[in-house]
Amino acid sequence: MSARSIIIQAPASTSNCGPGFDTLSIALSLYNFVRLTERSDRKICPTEPTSKGTQAMIEEASCFFEAAAGIEVTGFDYAIWGEVPEARGLGSSSTIRAAIVAGLNRLHGEPLDIEAMIRLTTRLDNAPDNACAVFAGGFCIARTEPKTFAYREHVRFSLPDSLVFVAVSPDYQVLTEHSRRVLPDTIPFNDVVRSANSLAFLVGVLVSGDFARLDGAVNDYIHQPYRERLNPFGHESIEAGCHAGAYTGWLSGSGSTVICVTSPGQAHAVATAMEAVYANNGKKSRAYRLITDNCGLSVNEAREG
Repeated sequence: MSARSIIIQAPASTSNCGPGFDTLSIALSLYNFVRLTERSDRKICPTEPTSKGTQAMIEEASCFFEAAAGIEVTGFDYAIWGEVPEARGLGSSSTIRAAIVAGLNRLHGEPLDIEAMIRLTTRLDNAPDNACAVFAGGFCIARTEPKTFAYREHVRFSLPDSLVFVAVSPDYQVLTEHSRRVLPDTIPFNDVVRSANSLAFLVGVLVSGDFARLDGAVNDYIHQPYRERLNPFGHESIEAGCHAGAYTGWLSGSGSTVICVTSPGQAHAVATAMEAVYANNGKKSRAYRLITDNCGLSVNEAREG
């Protein structure tokens, strides 16, 4: 009897969405895939050479799943592939961690529900917003505990294909742990008020579907101003996209990817304008034309042959 094998498809996501720090996220039509194949022993082995960091991440996810589910996890071989660039603010690490958690959950009879898997992935990745989007798809609002910031629950809404996300990833990485170090311990009261106002309006517009009202309405004073030096030309790229017809834009996660939200008819012009900023400053970049993934992570039995 051949070993059981499954394939997990996990969507990228753009988190924060400007003022929604560690709260808002949108799943996007860009994917990573993980294949898990059961072993008869307890070893965890890549099918192709991989980095020590990736191996450690997979082993940690397996260990945390075992503890959360209260079961002994079987060993497995794994393969990872896909299009989500690493350390670019599109939730690459969340896709891998979530895929391992969801894959092991399927292989072991699904002892965890979706909320438990989101909670576990958040503990691993310290990103409740990304974890929600990967599993649930759509536009997600994550609720965390006020004192511990631990994930508690989420609300999600679907977004239509008429809303296009132009994501431009420059040819440099921004590690989340580095980007969190530049954030201040305190923020001026007026900056908090301005960001809260923008956050509430952004959620309202996305839920209502009146997307044209996003024009000039999404602003952040909590994290983006402090991360600009780690993301050179990002602010200028967003401004160029908005001048070319985008409704609004933001730094995706902690960067380096920047996102502009637009209509299908303006997407090409927006992408061209955004990429031009990097090109004019001697930086390579790649543009993606994406829509919302409203389905979230999926797990399927792998077909032989």
